[in-house]
Amino acid sequence: MKYKILFSLALFSQLSFSQTFVDQATFESLKDIKVLSTEFIDTSRLSKTAALKIKFVDYSDKKTKYYEADLDKYEFVNIKSFRYFPSSLTAISVMTVPFKVRAKNRDGYVTTQADVKNIGLYFPIAIWDRKRYWLDNSTSSHKFSLGLLIAPMSQELSDKNTNSFFQNTTTTYNAFMLSASLAATYTYKSITIAIIPVGFDYGLDRAGSYWDNHGKYWTGFGIGIDTKLFGL
Repeated sequence: MKYKILFSLALFSQLSFSQTFVDQATFESLKDIKVLSTEFIDTSRLSKTAALKIKFVDYSDKKTKYYEADLDKYEFVNIKSFRYFPSSLTAISVMTVPFKVRAKNRDGYVTTQADVKNIGLYFPIAIWDRKRYWLDNSTSSHKFSLGLLIAPMSQELSDKNTNSFFQNTTTTYNAFMLSASLAATYTYKSITIAIIPVGFDYGLDRAGSYWDNHGKYWTGFGIGIDTKLFGL
């Protein structure tokens, strides 16, 4: 048992000694990293009150490294990252579009729609992310992205919105449809607000292809939730 303890202590000492630390200039020049953990450390050096030890993966050489930042009470370490397709797909989120402004219908009217029927998945193509790691180990993040929103939807069809396709004023049914749109998003922590400059809804059956809004553009805004909130 004594030898096992000595061996464990020796191994721990070796691992601690092998930690790779980088200086401030090197850390701030890195473009592609992932923070694994942060640790608060008391210190009085350089007239600072404390330090934040950051453990991260440097993807430029695929090594785990450390950076120790001396911080005052209200200071933070700022980390910027840029991700593009396909690596950006690790940030897929759930989004709904509660408000749509549609193109003019055949009667020349601009129509609006307000509901939460079409909940879909948002696939980011490009992400600009800025995270702040504070001395108390809390984090805040500000993320901007461009991407594609794909959502299934249900639409009630009748003679009134299919140009008399059914030839029966009493016939109605809920058709399965697909919505696709471009989106520009801003995310704080895990909540996303999206501006959608252009989107299109498509009926997937013959009756749906006669729908007044089939294949016509719309604009709107969306609300998203990071799938990490659901443990995905």
